[in-house]
Amino acid sequence: MAPGGWSTGGDGLTRLTDHLHFAFEDPLSSLPETAQNLLVAAKEIIAEDGFEALTLKSVSVRAGENKAMVSYYFDNKAGLIAAVLDSVIHDEYLDSLHRMKDVAPGERIPRLVEEMWRMAASVEDFQVFYELLPHVVRDDVLRRRMAMLFRWYWTKKLEWLGVEDGSGGLADPDLLGVAQLLSAVIDGLAIQVAVDPDVDLANPYRMLARMLESLDVEV
Repeated sequence: MAPGGWSTGGDGLTRLTDHLHFAFEDPLSSLPETAQNLLVAAKEIIAEDGFEALTLKSVSVRAGENKAMVSYYFDNKAGLIAAVLDSVIHDEYLDSLHRMKDVAPGERIPRLVEEMWRMAASVEDFQVFYELLPHVVRDDVLRRRMAMLFRWYWTKKLEWLGVEDGSGGLADPDLLGVAQLLSAVIDGLAIQVAVDPDVDLANPYRMLARMLESLDVEV
């Protein structure tokens, strides 16, 4: 079972209210090549031309795929948007978790901060995320999906910190609070980078490391 309780098929895909998604724990590369091409094309269109430029036709043309393949994999535009939402910075989280897997306890916080810094610098992915966000909060299905994604993000951050059961760790109010704040730091600093690519992130992340070192949270 994937996080949130929905099941996945052998091709790494799952449906939520008739929209197609990939399992959170599976990398984007687990999707069929055609679906990958379509998602990449959709993200490029949103990043370059904005949400209004996203159509099934524009995605198929950009990807060099038959338009029918968009409907086959994602049902419709709403399903495509949901899948794009899933895919934004998704693999960054999985890559970070892999790099953090065998880090010594004393090195976890500086390495965690390094991973967060790396993620906030993913300007194009965050451009896509923030372009989609106003539409997500107005759509019940997408809003619920985003809420599930946030819980997955929080879980991964706790695992970066060394919490063996990140999902279970969310039951602890202190650990949940830490995870939520870490997500807010990444999102907020990503906005600043998007507005000013020359913004210096060294200071906020240096201060974040100092604050995390001072926390009295059992992991």
